[in-house]
Amino acid sequence: MILSLDTFSEYLGISLIDGHNILVRQTYRKLKPFSELLLDRVDSIFKHLGYDPSVLFAVCVNKGPGSYTALRVGITAAKTISYSLNIPIYAYTSLEAMAYKYRHYQGVIKTVVNAGKGECYTSDFISSDFSIKQTSEIKLVKIKDFEKSISDDCIAVVSGINMTGKNIFPLTEDLSVEGTLMALKKGLKEDSFLLEPVYIRSA
Repeated sequence: MILSLDTFSEYLGISLIDGHNILVRQTYRKLKPFSELLLDRVDSIFKHLGYDPSVLFAVCVNKGPGSYTALRVGITAAKTISYSLNIPIYAYTSLEAMAYKYRHYQGVIKTVVNAGKGECYTSDFISSDFSIKQTSEIKLVKIKDFEKSISDDCIAVVSGINMTGKNIFPLTEDLSVEGTLMALKKGLKEDSFLLEPVYIRSA
């Protein structure tokens, strides 16, 4: 089975997945720093289920973009588990996982994550036959400019930004399940020595 950690947003997500069976999915709103919650909650899950961590064959983590400090907490925890159990680590970007969550939609999907300072991280995808293809690089743009880019022939999946509209879909949970299923399907294995959070802002 695989342990999945997601710390990119205000939602802390921890999932335990066995094949296509979701054994555990826990989502917590950010009430305190994730560093004070993450490993304690993981340990509690294994104790509650009566499992030893040795049952894991891999660990998966969200590498962003998102809250850089929170992402480092998740990635560091994933690396620690990977090292200690000698298991591979998979990683996915938040923007692609957000699009993958809506893979049933046929057409253009824009995903966007609040970057602070009135800016956002965004990327475009095309969804066809439950397959997601990225059609633009991850960009850092003004939120007001992103809002202008939304047309009637697309949907926008939004994290951390107050936007409304018939084709706007706010993200209200973590991405630990969707991101992991996508990462496994696409074989997004990472070098645990080189894995770092996605960082777009240059200054």
